[in-house]
Amino acid sequence: MNVSRENTAELTATIRIEVKPEDYTEQVNKVIKDYQKKANIPGFRPGHVPSGLVRKMYGKAVLAEEVNKLISDSLTNYVREQELNLLGNPIPNQEKNSAIDFETHTSFEFFFDIGFAPVFKVPLGPETEVEDLEIVVDDSMIDKYVDESRNRFGTTIETVVTPAEMTIEFFNMVYPGETIQTGEQFRERIRTDASNSFKQESDKIFFNKAIDTLVKNTSFDLPDTFLKRWLLEYNEGKFTAEQIETDYDAFRESMKWQLIESHIIKENNIKVTDEEIRDYMKNVMLRRVGMEFADPEMEKKYDSIVDAFMQNKEQVQRINDQLYNARMMDLFKTMLNVVKKEISYDEFVAIASKTHEHHDHEH
Repeated sequence: MNVSRENTAELTATIRIEVKPEDYTEQVNKVIKDYQKKANIPGFRPGHVPSGLVRKMYGKAVLAEEVNKLISDSLTNYVREQELNLLGNPIPNQEKNSAIDFETHTSFEFFFDIGFAPVFKVPLGPETEVEDLEIVVDDSMIDKYVDESRNRFGTTIETVVTPAEMTIEFFNMVYPGETIQTGEQFRERIRTDASNSFKQESDKIFFNKAIDTLVKNTSFDLPDTFLKRWLLEYNEGKFTAEQIETDYDAFRESMKWQLIESHIIKENNIKVTDEEIRDYMKNVMLRRVGMEFADPEMEKKYDSIVDAFMQNKEQVQRINDQLYNARMMDLFKTMLNVVKKEISYDEFVAIASKTHEHHDHEH
């Protein structure tokens, strides 16, 4: 078996695989012999069918199957042994692949086009600035929440809704178990609550901005012509060449981020283990019942629930992605030049709407 590679451009090459009789003859003969033992042909006792007849009936199909196996294995092994970092999958080169006749040919040549992932550096450092929005919780927002809480915990006397008084009992109803003594402490507690609830949304915007900034500031080429071919051939019947051409820019940006993300994960040794996913699920269940730790009996019960959950690959992948994103977020906040910017809630809503619309479109 002879496998060689010829570079055709900076990020593309063609792999040539040559198959000769010595590469497949032994295995083909073995398969034919097995067919001979099992063949059930009228006029012959089982196991006594002449090998020539079996070869005539099945030889071409057996040869084709064994050669295809050799090609597939050789291609996979070559890519692995050469440590080639490919984009997409190898594509048969129809121009170089001549018509193959397994009836008359004994030696075969196969050609596959490949595209390489580029080598690049990600500017994941203080030279890259990303804005982090911080929503200012103003007094009017707190006033609104105070009024809503007083009405929610108020009393009805003769069909009139009477708002709750600003007492320690009322504070405890809104925030059970906390030692809030004054109206000012209550308002500050609301401010903290609101800030935390906004932080999750502002973090999403920061994460998307960090991605956009890194994609914009990381410069490298892609083998575009190869990738368009690959998209067309591996989505046969789903898209036309015209559709791929129209949507290619969005695909290209998505591919750029995938490559950057993989680079960051590898360079910073970011990993998520099954045990971490299990612990995450247990913590979610404990939070739902308002507990921090489980007793041994509850631990056993939760373990069986998590065991069942771990069989659902889609759900496990979702948690896996969440944990990866959380670690990427920590990395962004630590390594990038994060610039805090205070904005009002209304400004935030407008920005969030545009950001989500942009990323939904790209996705």
